[in-house]
Amino acid sequence: MANLLLEWLSINGLVLFGIGVLAAIIGVMFGAAGFVLLPSLLLVGIPIHATVAVNKFATGVSSFTTVLVLVLKKKVQLKRMLPLMFFASLGGISGAFLATRLSELTMNAVACIVLIAMFIVVLKSNKTGLVSEQQDQEQPVKEQRSTLLAPFFIGIYDGGFGPGSALLNITYFLKKQFSYVNAAEMTRFMMFGSCMSAFLFYFFYGIVDWGIAIPVTAGSIIGSHIGLKIVPYLKGKWLQVLLPIIFLLLIVQVVLDLLFSS
Repeated sequence: MANLLLEWLSINGLVLFGIGVLAAIIGVMFGAAGFVLLPSLLLVGIPIHATVAVNKFATGVSSFTTVLVLVLKKKVQLKRMLPLMFFASLGGISGAFLATRLSELTMNAVACIVLIAMFIVVLKSNKTGLVSEQQDQEQPVKEQRSTLLAPFFIGIYDGGFGPGSALLNITYFLKKQFSYVNAAEMTRFMMFGSCMSAFLFYFFYGIVDWGIAIPVTAGSIIGSHIGLKIVPYLKGKWLQVLLPIIFLLLIVQVVLDLLFSS
């Protein structure tokens, strides 16, 4: 325990803490925490599966703290989110199971295909106004039930690898006519479900490095709350430009991973 404490308080620990803060801010605002977190951890020589496990723990715990705030402030109805969280959790643990049986090359290839598909969806949706600053529209119960498969498949992707998974969730809620602020808030519930279920699988699989996980998670908790404070100030016109750019950057990141891992 003493060695772990020294590791957390070292220069490397402070760097990991800073990475966690920055990744969480970007994750809450734009759903692209993996754009900072994954390449940063890979850059310091952490294996891909251990990196994913740390990412799931950090995002899961930071999401839980923001979920508590949102529920206590009654900004999001927990009852509405429970079915979505349940399916996201099932997807997360399924994705983690698949990831431990797939190579890094295969994981990157799947991530690339998913991100390119969603990039095309965002480009097409921008023409009809994907990002709305209007009030949220309540969906009929039948329609809500019919869309539970989307959180499940996003959860699989998130649990297995996950660059841009929060952005996929944000896009999902935007397509359901929620405002960007509410979409970002509801995404925290989804990320908590898929990330924590995936992390539990990785934990019992024995690939969690606590020396890395704790400082990154501490930074992520702080960064997620900072991000939620900034989100309401983002303008719809900015987001229509920024979201496709972020998707494109994530695609470039994954393509580079594919080239270097092949």
